[in-house]
Amino acid sequence: MDNKPPSHSIENERRDFFRVEDTALLRLFAIDESSALANKIPASLEQDPSYSLMRELQHIDQENGKLLWAIGEKNRELESFLKGLNKKIDLISTAVIDRDRQPDDQQKTHISLSEGGLSFSSEAQYHEGSHLAMQVTLLPSHHQLILFGKVMNCSHVPNGYSVAASFVKLKDSDRQMIAKHIMQLQLIQRRRQGQDDELH
Repeated sequence: MDNKPPSHSIENERRDFFRVEDTALLRLFAIDESSALANKIPASLEQDPSYSLMRELQHIDQENGKLLWAIGEKNRELESFLKGLNKKIDLISTAVIDRDRQPDDQQKTHISLSEGGLSFSSEAQYHEGSHLAMQVTLLPSHHQLILFGKVMNCSHVPNGYSVAASFVKLKDSDRQMIAKHIMQLQLIQRRRQGQDDELH
C-alpha cells in the first residue's frame, strides 16, 4: 500500500541540498547509535540474496566506471557497446528481483530525498534521536542503498507517522548515487514541464 509523502522537511538540513519527491521501495531496521555510526548492516539484510546481488553489481559498476570512461576517450563506439551490455545486465537483474517475492516488510513508499536525509511515512512510531538502517531501492533502476539515519522528527498523521531522518556517516559512493538520482528526476520533471508548456 502506497503511503502519502510527509509534508515537513528534515530539521537543520542545509538549504543548498536539492530535495525531490519520489517513490521507492523502503525497508526499515531499528538499530543502536554505535551501529549507525559504524554503518553496520543488519544481519537479516546481509543474508538477503537480492540485496547481495544488487550490491555486487553496483560495486562492479563503480570499479569499472573509470575504465569505461578511459575507453570512451579512445573509442566511442566501443564505449557505447559496453554501455549497452551494462544496460542489458541491469534489465536482467531487475527482472530477476521483480520475479522473486518481495520481503513482507518492504513497501513501495512516497519519500522526500536529498543528500542530507530522507523523509517518509510509516505505520510504526520512531522516537526522536533513535537510529535506523534504511534499505532504499530507487526506482526504476532498482539501485539499492543502505543508508543510516538519526530520527529528527516523528509526527502523528492520519494512518501513521511522518518521519524525518538525517543521514549518519553517509558514504561518498552513496552520496554520489543519490545526487545522480536527484539530477535524473529533475531532468525528467523539466522535460514534462516543457511538454506541458508546449501543449498550452
